[in-house]
Amino acid sequence: MANTRAKKSAGSALKSVIVVAVLALLIVLAYYNVANRKKPPKEETTTVTAVQEVLLRNLDKNYPPSPKEVVKYYSDLTRVLYNENCTDDEIEELAERALQIYDDDLAGNQEWNRYITDLKSEIATKKSQEYAIMSYSISASTDVNYFTKDQYECASLYCTYNIRNGAVPGTVEELFILRRDEAGHWKILGWDLTSNADVSAESSEVMLFNE
Repeated sequence: MANTRAKKSAGSALKSVIVVAVLALLIVLAYYNVANRKKPPKEETTTVTAVQEVLLRNLDKNYPPSPKEVVKYYSDLTRVLYNENCTDDEIEELAERALQIYDDDLAGNQEWNRYITDLKSEIATKKSQEYAIMSYSISASTDVNYFTKDQYECASLYCTYNIRNGAVPGTVEELFILRRDEAGHWKILGWDLTSNADVSAESSEVMLFNE
């Protein structure tokens, strides 16, 4: 009787050892599978350059909604033209974008071949001078001056550019005039250095050009 119980105890112990061994083997196999499982390839992150970021905006579908936003987009265009090493094709694409935000009267005065030649020449000159636009700040929305000129809705606002010529920092303030077209889009009619602009306090009109 005692011998039978001993055999049963030995059998139970052996079964327990086998069960533990099997479980240990399963754990080892599971760890091996996890450790050697092929990791999914990392998604490649696409780096968008400053030039591409400006060009990605579709002006037909996403035109700047206010005078301030139009000047902001113009300033972004100007900044990449002077700061980045643009190819000739990129300069031409950026120039085309600039024409899209110009008023028809201003754009109509730009003969393309001369316009793009002058622009590339100016950029080359700025590069030789190590000129760069470091940052800019635009008038607050509450400081945009709205007025009517020849039955057109117009707006004027200021933009201050923090620039660098070589190692010499500086500041340039420009006054922009915009006019609203028939589609309701604000277009740049002209701009000039604030020191050159003639501001009429009585009519709140700002004239940049001789009429």
